[in-house]
Amino acid sequence: MPGQSIDSLAKQPEAALTYPGSTDVRTNNVPGRVQFGLDGGDVAVTGISGTTTHTQREVIAFYSHALAANGWTQPRDDHRSETASGLPSYFMQWDKTKPYLTYVVVVWTEGETTKYETQLNSLR
Repeated sequence: MPGQSIDSLAKQPEAALTYPGSTDVRTNNVPGRVQFGLDGGDVAVTGISGTTTHTQREVIAFYSHALAANGWTQPRDDHRSETASGLPSYFMQWDKTKPYLTYVVVVWTEGETTKYETQLNSLR
């Protein structure tokens, strides 16, 4: 089963799931399909990034509740991860099997600001 295109993936409600009251919200996506891996599988990717004055715990609770209520399961929960720039972060992965989707949430703090990124993937 091929991955969904970015257009069909963007229609998933989770693609625009934004923490309430967020500022500096941006859409991050990979237009079309991207080839990856040795098997040449397809992946479409979309997500958002944003900032808030609320705590990491509040952002994590919001996403956990919203995703669990919509039928997602959580296979990975890592409070000891790091951002690409080396800042401590909280990483959650959520999966849905029909169609196969993966949703990642990364939350970290810079000064007094909590930042987060989401990424919704459709895999083959």
